[in-house]
Amino acid sequence: MSTTSEQVLAAIAQQAGEWYAENRAGALTRESREAFVAWLRASPQHVQEYLGVAALARDLGSATDDPEFDTEALLARAKATADTVVRFDRPDRQRHTPLARSRVPAAWWRGAAAAAIAVCAVGASAVWSTLDGQRFGLPKSYQTAHGQQSVVRLPDGSVLTLNTDSQVKVRYSVRERVVEVERGQALFQVMHEAQRRFRVFAGSAEVVAVGTQFDVYRKPATAIVTVVAGSVAVYAGPPTYEEPGSALPERAVRVGAGYQVMVTGQEIGAPQPVDIWSAVAWVRQQITFENVPLGEVAAEFNRYGRVALEIDDPALRSMPISGNFNAYDTDSFAAFIATLNGVTMERTGQRIRIVSSRAAEREPASIAR
Repeated sequence: MSTTSEQVLAAIAQQAGEWYAENRAGALTRESREAFVAWLRASPQHVQEYLGVAALARDLGSATDDPEFDTEALLARAKATADTVVRFDRPDRQRHTPLARSRVPAAWWRGAAAAAIAVCAVGASAVWSTLDGQRFGLPKSYQTAHGQQSVVRLPDGSVLTLNTDSQVKVRYSVRERVVEVERGQALFQVMHEAQRRFRVFAGSAEVVAVGTQFDVYRKPATAIVTVVAGSVAVYAGPPTYEEPGSALPERAVRVGAGYQVMVTGQEIGAPQPVDIWSAVAWVRQQITFENVPLGEVAAEFNRYGRVALEIDDPALRSMPISGNFNAYDTDSFAAFIATLNGVTMERTGQRIRIVSSRAAEREPASIAR
């Protein structure tokens, strides 16, 4: 068995133990029960491992305290189905009889285990060939190259949109969903789960969200969080480890829709209103700016295009401009800059150098493409 397969199996075993302990602690909430069923449905390996944990505890008959979850019916389906993934349907409430809380005979356990193992054997190759380690608690990385964008649907239904030259690492567990923005920018559309919070790390910035949409842009020294819908809690400094559902610590800053906050080191700036259409224009492959210094705009174009813009003159770099351009159309942007008073262009190979032709008063310029 490969090292990766061993890691996956170890992760499944750990999750099975966590679910067994949670079931033994008392009746599951509706949200927990749904999450538990979803976990079991993901793979016959989950069924086998959970039953194994219960058997080791010598308490299979009470492996679950949930009266709506019939282990006996579950195993009957596992034995009968030829699918690669065991299918579970919620039993009818009127026809359901709770499983007796008595110890199951050893012969029954051996038959049940054989059934689960048989199901695993039937679909083993298909399961492992399509295995998403992220589902089993293993980290999974997503990245884009220079000029590339990507949209990924995560296992819980949340959607991750990656901007150019970006990389994130995603790890899901029974208790939480964690994403680390290692570089670049990502837009998150978070699927609400009451039992598992959604956390994003970007340098010293931490964002906790529930059923919302927000953008995180990690720069070398700062992280910018923009909330498109709903609200998030933003932290700065060492990561927090509060249990899901617990009160937010005092240092958390609430940021609502239409606001943006900047995190630098241990400091969080005050939330500022922002034009959402412009802030997430990159999703439409647009760069939109209003009275933004030319140097910053040029840097944004350099994130997408193959032709680099260079501006050495401090006065030119600070000149405010406004406009709306295709992020990949560097030539049109350069042509616009060339029309400004006192500016000239020098193109050499894959570089465009913007220089000052003469000292002149420069008024904010505006154009749209």
